[in-house]
Amino acid sequence: MDGIGVAVVEWLIKVVQAYIYGGLVFSVVFHLFGIGQIDPDARGWKNIGFRLVIIPGLCVFWPIFAVRWFRGKRTPVERNAHRIAAAQTPNP
Repeated sequence: MDGIGVAVVEWLIKVVQAYIYGGLVFSVVFHLFGIGQIDPDARGWKNIGFRLVIIPGLCVFWPIFAVRWFRGKRTPVERNAHRIAAAQTPNP
């Protein structure tokens, strides 16, 4: 590879590292303050295993969780044919 190719690859590696480090910082802050706001079932520290398992996912998908946290969105409700049909039928 020539010098430009090596420089591009090194730059890409630094960008990915910065993204992952940003995700690690976000995951610490999110675990301390935000996880209970997005998912009420994850409140408290009783299930530390769950919090440890989601750290890699938070490092990768942290922009999505940041947007949901700052917009104040809760757990999404599944929208499928059964729920749509149940909402349309009148209750006696």
